[in-house]
Amino acid sequence: MIRPLEGITILDLSSILMVPYCTRILADLGADVIKIESLVGDNTRYIGPYENKSMGAVFLNLNRNKKSVSVDLKTLKGKEIIFKLIKKSDVFISNIRKSALSRLGFDHKTFVKYNDKIITAFAVGFSSDGPYRDLPAYDDIIQAASGMASYQEAYSDQPSYTSGATADKATGLMLALSVVSSLFKRNKDNKDLEVEVPMFETMVDFTLVEHLYGYNFLPPKDEPVYPRQSSPNRKPYETKDGFIAVLPYNDEQWLRFLKFIKKEHLIKTKKFSTLENRNKNVDELYSLLVKELKKEKTNFWIKKLREIDIPSMKINKPKDLFIDEHLKKTNFFKTYKHSTEGDLMYPRLPVYFNNERDNESKFEAPNLGNKTKEILIDLGYDKNEIENLRKEKVIFFE
Repeated sequence: MIRPLEGITILDLSSILMVPYCTRILADLGADVIKIESLVGDNTRYIGPYENKSMGAVFLNLNRNKKSVSVDLKTLKGKEIIFKLIKKSDVFISNIRKSALSRLGFDHKTFVKYNDKIITAFAVGFSSDGPYRDLPAYDDIIQAASGMASYQEAYSDQPSYTSGATADKATGLMLALSVVSSLFKRNKDNKDLEVEVPMFETMVDFTLVEHLYGYNFLPPKDEPVYPRQSSPNRKPYETKDGFIAVLPYNDEQWLRFLKFIKKEHLIKTKKFSTLENRNKNVDELYSLLVKELKKEKTNFWIKKLREIDIPSMKINKPKDLFIDEHLKKTNFFKTYKHSTEGDLMYPRLPVYFNNERDNESKFEAPNLGNKTKEILIDLGYDKNEIENLRKEKVIFFE
């Protein structure tokens, strides 16, 4: 299999979701990810159902294909282990506050003394040059601050969060892209690089991709709201027996749909004759969908709409994903026998290289400190030194 990041070593000092999601992607792409954990481990080890208590479901999915080194970073000997790992690493990634990392001596200027080609990537809540830089940041906080929660108000009577850690995952993707770009840059000029990816600014940009709208101009030509995306009638539509997503968009699609429901005269009216005018009157069009789609069952609409090439899908409930015909045909979910947790299921990396998908990854998420001993031996520690570090509670492994 093609593994674009094979040969790259990433030191991952992070917890919870955002950065672990980033490094999961990098690990799936072939990077050797060494996860640095405290002596009790990442908090997500204890979230969700489990076979063994420190191997919760959320941890298993976020930390596949990684190695775990469990070390107390507050000790001088623990810090020494990190500096030795820096010498052998390509990238250091963390979402711990920069001020806390600096107190430990973990900053880019220090790392460069050990490795003059190191890439240091920090995921922070708010950029370091702004007044919010020291504020704590979690997904809900960033959804609120970035305007994302407010845009959801179109569908309810108050601002609301998305049903998922959207800010964490979107920022994790931005961080992964930034790391890969930094590796490309370093490959060209052979120099170190420091990267900062702030959640707040990332999610403001993410939210305003379409919603910048009228505020793209100075002075503004309209509100900072893309009407189609914020219509209260832009929602899954109720049928006789369920719900369906339907999206006629361009002129031809609307004409075919309106012709099918015997209302093709509407496309000739000024309100609906162009994309620009349809956007202005989108609530009225979507109200039409609400009324029409209630008249038949979901399967009827799926069949008929696909016959006339109108984008449509039934609304999948979470459990439906695991029996979806497309995902089954493409073998998207892979089962794997974990060495301690039994049979597990994972979604594959949804990327093809040369028309091939990875069929070889073991997807093993690490038990706490599973590679501590092995990696310390690789760093030059002998067995007696390792055992003493264990007795002194500088490191942990079973």
